[in-house]
Amino acid sequence: MELHVHRADLDAVVHFGAGLLTTNPSLGSVRVVNQLADLRRMLDSHRGYRPVRDFLAQFDASAKMRLLLLADIMTPRSEGTSP
Repeated sequence: MELHVHRADLDAVVHFGAGLLTTNPSLGSVRVVNQLADLRRMLDSHRGYRPVRDFLAQFDASAKMRLLLLADIMTPRSEGTSP
């Protein structure tokens, strides 16, 4: 998906990302949550595009649920570090 973001193929990112959000949140892992957070950061600069803005709103609601489910095993990521 990162390639689609860099190519500004935002509709493809939103379409694929929406599919990810409809999966069962309990199927996520720490790595998945961190990768989704990276995707959110990449898309934030494109929030002027309404489909991205709508996706980010859905994403934020979904992310809260995933973080609650993984709260016991997640450690906060420092800026500039990777998983």
